[in-house]
Amino acid sequence: MNRRDFLKGAFLSCLVWLEMTGCLPRGTVTGPDKKGEPAGSTAPPAGRPPEAAKAPEPPKPAEPSKPAEPSKPAEQSKPAAGPGASELIIVQGKDPVALIEKGLEAMGGVQRFVKKGSLVVIKPNFSVPRAPAQAATTNTQLVCALVRKCLAAGAREVRVIDHPFTNGEMCLESTGMRKDVTAAGGKCYVLNTRSDKFYTAVTLAGPTLKAVEYSRDVLEADFFVNFPILKHHNTTRLTMSLKNMMGLVWDRGALHSSNLHRAIPEITAFKRAHLTILDATRGITDRGPMGPGAIKECNQVIFGMDPVAIDAYGAELFGVRPGDVEHLRIASDMGLGQIDWRKLQVTRV
Repeated sequence: MNRRDFLKGAFLSCLVWLEMTGCLPRGTVTGPDKKGEPAGSTAPPAGRPPEAAKAPEPPKPAEPSKPAEPSKPAEQSKPAAGPGASELIIVQGKDPVALIEKGLEAMGGVQRFVKKGSLVVIKPNFSVPRAPAQAATTNTQLVCALVRKCLAAGAREVRVIDHPFTNGEMCLESTGMRKDVTAAGGKCYVLNTRSDKFYTAVTLAGPTLKAVEYSRDVLEADFFVNFPILKHHNTTRLTMSLKNMMGLVWDRGALHSSNLHRAIPEITAFKRAHLTILDATRGITDRGPMGPGAIKECNQVIFGMDPVAIDAYGAELFGVRPGDVEHLRIASDMGLGQIDWRKLQVTRV
């Protein structure tokens, strides 16, 4: 044995003795290797202290899952999908019955909308106590022609309603709406009483309106028709289908005290009419909404499901750019319809 091997063996023997006496941690020298042999062959060279045993590396953390994409806010109600959603029917003439019949036929027939046993609710504008000849309210003969068509199609009941901002009883009498609708087989009344019979509290999604008391009749309807008149309005410039929806809310004054131009489309966004019919036969061009005022005769009735497009067309009939009607522009920005009515499928009858 040479001197070098002698010193190496002596050094290893010393380490084993130190381990056995507890001076070194057990396993430093004698721990088994893969072959069950002493681990001394892996001991550090002389003059270099043994390295502390390395702690096992912690397992790599699992990659964090990608955060879920934030949910999109509920979209505002958009124009009805399916056949007819992009249709604009313009009927020309002076005979109220023929105007309604031709318009419904062009839309696919009344049976497309009214099923046997349906509850039909029609919302014309008879908010001011003016005679039909003064052209400040929806033509009663047009409304009655629609009532008869719905009943003939199998409707169990047809209700004609409004919430006038003037005396309701006077409006029913002066316009002749109640008398004519009753004669046609429908029911006609005003929503001028704040009660559970007429209104129910609903939540709206708009920044202007959070909650309103809304027409119970419309919420219960199987077929809801918005049937405004085209006429001048001193606050909103014009009143047509979008503005007509205000008559379904109890507190109309609160709408005027808020951002009226934004509140109007927010009401429409809550509940869309199944069909909108715009009476553009005759309407006042100034001193609206009360009148009396100068009257323009267009002798047209417009049918469709897109209230923005219908109002845009109506505005042009009165020589007004649609974008200049603020609530109409906002409704378009909200995605409630197409302000460029020419992009729809337009049929003239």
